[in-house]
Amino acid sequence: MAGLLNKFRDSAYRLPERCGRFTVGLLKPWELRQVARLEAENFPEPLSLASLLCLWLQPRTTYIAVRDGGKLTAYIGFQAYGPFAHTISMCVAGAYRRQGLGRLVQLAANRVAIKHGLRCFCGEVRSSNTPQLQLLRSMGWREGGRFPKFFGNGEDAIFVFCLLEDDGGG
Repeated sequence: MAGLLNKFRDSAYRLPERCGRFTVGLLKPWELRQVARLEAENFPEPLSLASLLCLWLQPRTTYIAVRDGGKLTAYIGFQAYGPFAHTISMCVAGAYRRQGLGRLVQLAANRVAIKHGLRCFCGEVRSSNTPQLQLLRSMGWREGGRFPKFFGNGEDAIFVFCLLEDDGGG
């Protein structure tokens, strides 16, 4: 139960954080509908609302949101596996791209992961997702290999990772 309550305690992670008109904080369960909408609008294989809720409820899962007022503009979800933070998904709403929100939400996730005692962030990026790969490279992430036909539609994945530093990892 304590793990679930911590999903509402932004202050445990020095959140919410203001950045201009945007606020970064832990994603709340009532925002999962907005996540599902962004997934459906942006991903070839979006997670359903039911899947998102199941993930959010797991103690090892953390979701972080960037908001413009009450509107969700970006998010990242990750799960803790041993010393690793594994990205579930990350998205910036189309109208908010090229404003640094991807970097902002990833840096917040890095800080939260460090608070959880995690030492490395990792994930798989579609080989066609050049903007995400460029962002992560610019933040010091490395590519560890290619997984052929990793995604349901047959697309390859690029395995990416970043060692987290106490200064926020990036």
